[in-house]
This record gives sequence, C-alpha cells and structure tokens, in this order.
Amino acid sequence: MNCEATVRGTASSEALPAPTLALLICGLGFYVGWQTVGISPTLFPQPHSGASDVLEPMSYLQTALFLVMLLATGWYAHRRRNLLSSRLIVILAAVLVFASTAGMYLCGWVLDVPVGAAVFSLLAASKAIMLLLWAECLCRVRFRDALLCVSSSYVIVFALCLLVAGLQPVPALVVHSLFPLISGAALLILRSDRPFYALQGVPVREGRPFAHLPLRLFIGIGLFGAAHLLVNMLSETKYPAAEELQTLIAGLALSICIALLATRRSDKFNFTILYRMLTPLIIVSVILVLTLEAGNQQYEAFIIGLSWAFFRIFTWTLWCSIAMRTRAPAACVFAVGQFTLTLCSTLAQLACDTFLPVATIPLPIMISAIIVLTVGTSAFVMSEGDVRRFFEKRSIAKNKLDEAGESVAQSVQCAAREYGLSKRESEIAELVMRGKNNVAIQESLYITESTLRTHLRNIYGKTSVHSRQELISLLLSYIDDGE
Repeated sequence: MNCEATVRGTASSEALPAPTLALLICGLGFYVGWQTVGISPTLFPQPHSGASDVLEPMSYLQTALFLVMLLATGWYAHRRRNLLSSRLIVILAAVLVFASTAGMYLCGWVLDVPVGAAVFSLLAASKAIMLLLWAECLCRVRFRDALLCVSSSYVIVFALCLLVAGLQPVPALVVHSLFPLISGAALLILRSDRPFYALQGVPVREGRPFAHLPLRLFIGIGLFGAAHLLVNMLSETKYPAAEELQTLIAGLALSICIALLATRRSDKFNFTILYRMLTPLIIVSVILVLTLEAGNQQYEAFIIGLSWAFFRIFTWTLWCSIAMRTRAPAACVFAVGQFTLTLCSTLAQLACDTFLPVATIPLPIMISAIIVLTVGTSAFVMSEGDVRRFFEKRSIAKNKLDEAGESVAQSVQCAAREYGLSKRESEIAELVMRGKNNVAIQESLYITESTLRTHLRNIYGKTSVHSRQELISLLLSYIDDGE
C-alpha cells in the first residue's frame, strides 16, 4: 500500500478543527514547558549537594548525546518519512523522558544517589525524539497558523512555569515529571485523529535529508541563542528569585499578545513583516538588558523575559516556515535547527564555565563583546536581507525568470509530475509564475474568470499552498535545485 501517496494526496489547506488545534497547542506547550521549568536556578527546587556535583559536569555529556540523537532521529525520520506513523516511537519517547525526569528527581532530590541521578540525566537526551515528533505535528498545520500555534504554546509554557514556581518542592517535582506523559498522550490522540494524521503541510523531496536548507539562518539563530545565554548568565547573579518571576510574567504577556495578533490577523497576516522586524527587536532587547543600571533589577528581569520569549517564538516559527518552504522533512529541519542552536549555546556556556572563573574581565568589556556578537550576527550572518531573500522570493522572481529562460517551463513540468497537475493547470501555473494577472491569463487561454478561479483552487489544493506567492516560491524551488 502506497502510504506516502495517500498522505501527500490528502494534504489540505483547510483550517484544523478547534479541538484538534487546541490539543496540538496544549501538547506542544507541555513538552516545551517540561524543558523550560527545569532551567531556572532559583525558582525550582535544588538537588542534594552530592547529586549537584555530578549533574553539573554530566550536563555536557547529556548535551553531546542529545546532539547525536537529534541527527540520528532526523536521518531516521527521512528514511521513514513519518515518525508519527510509529505508535511505538511515540510511546517510547514519552516514557523515556518521563522515566529520566522521575528517576533523576528520585535519585538527586529525594535519595541523594549521585550515580543514579547521572544515569537518568543521560536518559533525558531522549527528548530529541519527542522534539522531532512535535516538529512533524506542527508542520502539518497551515503556514499562516504556525505563529498562532507556537505563541499559544508558549502561553501554556509560561503558565506552567508559574504554576510549578508556586508549588512546594515535592509537588513541583511530581508535577514536572508528569509533563512528558501529558505531552505523549496528546501525541497519541493526534495520531489517532484521522483528518489530522492525513495532513502533511508540504510534500517532502527525495534525496539527502539535510540538503536545500538555508544554513545561514540556522547559524544566525545559533549565534543569537548564544548571545541570549550570555545575557542570562550575566543577569542571574544580579536579581533574586522574586525578581525572576518578572521574567516569566513578561514571557506570558508577550506570548498572549502575539497569539492574539496571530488570531485576529490569521487570514491577512504578512509573515514577511514579522520576520523583518524580529531581528532588530531582538538586538534592541539585548542592548536594553545590558545597559540598564544595576538598581533596576525588576526591569532587567522583565526585559529578559520579553527578549527570550520573543526569540523562542521566532525560532520555532522560523523552523516551521523553513520546513514548509524547502519541502524538506520537518524532522530534518528541526534537527538541524536545534543542533545548531544547542551547539552554539553549549559552546558559550563552556567558555563561560572554563574561561571566566580564571580571567578577570570587567563588565563593560563583557557587555561590549555580547553587543558585537549580536550586531555582527545581524549584519553578516543573518541579516534582514538574508531573511527577506528567503521569505520574499517574489521580489527577485522577475530577474530569476529572465535568467532562467526555459527552466521556467521545466520547473512547472517537474511540479506537474510530482503533484499531478493537469495540462491546463500546468499552463496556468506557468503563467502565474511569469507574473501574469488573472485578466492576462484569461485572455491568453480564452477562459472565463470562474473557470480560472476553479483551476487556481485545484492547483492550490494539489500543491498545498494558499496564495500566488507561495505557489511561485514552490515553483522557483525547482529552479534553485537545478542550479
């Protein structure tokens, strides 16, 4: 049975039912919330001293194992085409993450068994599998709903952080341990939801799983992540636990605002404007955090929360958009993205842990170094022009088509074979690609307006796009692959 053809052929541009969308948001929120809750050094209960001495150096080994599992799982997903198709993988991922969390807390927080805590901390690297499972789920929604899903998930993330912060130590440990099971249950329910499971945002391309990806964007995200980590490390010693609540409140407020914006403008929202604004806003947030005076800890904590939440929502939405636009497997895109982000952040953490204790560096120099890293990344690695060129191919489409010549017709033919376009649909797609408006297409093909609209709807449905621009970007990708 050709399952791949079935999945690709049933891709839909319709919005998900509200209960399915809510389940997707909640499940993703519980997974990211599980990741976020444990990173706070002040709001979360601390382990026994013996376990703490072991867990700190073991964190680097866990990260190395996590990076290996990311790439291995991404490659496996490319071979299988669909991680979510395996019920065993879904159950195994949830159980492993739950067991690692519960076992680590039992050995490190309750019994003070350092060896056991270290072993279970390594098992937490299995979170890579659950991350890529949720990546596949997220990339099944419409492109214009990606921002809504991610921002709404982060509303749940920060709400869960505030919940755990308000609990006593033992209940906090128990509640946090249950997050992976709740997230896994949501995955199983989505997997059994036939309309949702039948969806696939964009058909994947045969060939190497990590080819055709915009590596500059991934590296830029990694460097921005390193800058954020350095900012957090400089700030953690400046304000107490009570001030850290401001970070969570700021993240919650920003997530709610973005989710409301995405909801109100879901049909007309221009994602290009969002991407164009995000990088400058991140830079401004970082500069404000670094330049505030030491006596304004509550404002500093609040701005850190805004900056960090903004960055994370941007990152997830960007990865989702790349998966949809490059037609690469979602698991491969998220594997490369998270690998780069984790690697850059870990190198920054390692440099701070090994270099800063033995070197006396004045705070102004540290601040200057982070600003140089941030501005340099924005100017030379992930500039506004790089982002715009990736997401606004229409602005360069005319020059590209003039240079491509016969490649335009060839790219349409390739797309027609892959998506099953009829001869008339192929003709219309080629004219759309050449920038012709509806009137020009009607006159060229001698068809009525209603007939043209019917053909356009059929083309959009078969190729899983929602607009002329997305169709042009899809067809242009065939020219890019042939160069």
